[in-house]
Amino acid sequence: MQGACQKMISEYDLGLPRKAEVQVQPLLSQLDLGNPIVTMTNQEIFNTFASVIDCSGASPFMKRIAQAGLVANPDDKALILKTWPEIYLHYGPYSALYKP
Repeated sequence: MQGACQKMISEYDLGLPRKAEVQVQPLLSQLDLGNPIVTMTNQEIFNTFASVIDCSGASPFMKRIAQAGLVANPDDKALILKTWPEIYLHYGPYSALYKP
């Protein structure tokens, strides 16, 4: 019985990549986008949220987040833009979907 348990199977024997070889793709939320609210005026922030609401391709969830952004205080607006950088990337001042 002892002979059957003597050899341990390694990740290499199973054909699995070693931990050093595994490359993890960063999530969009983990990318260092800087602080987008610093470079945006209040009007640009308003237009960004309004662009989400006006876009027919935006999900109902994103539209509700944008509606919350329109009535939020400055700290909460910053939190929304930091938590959902997709809003800034897809609907912000330098995007194709931005409506001034």
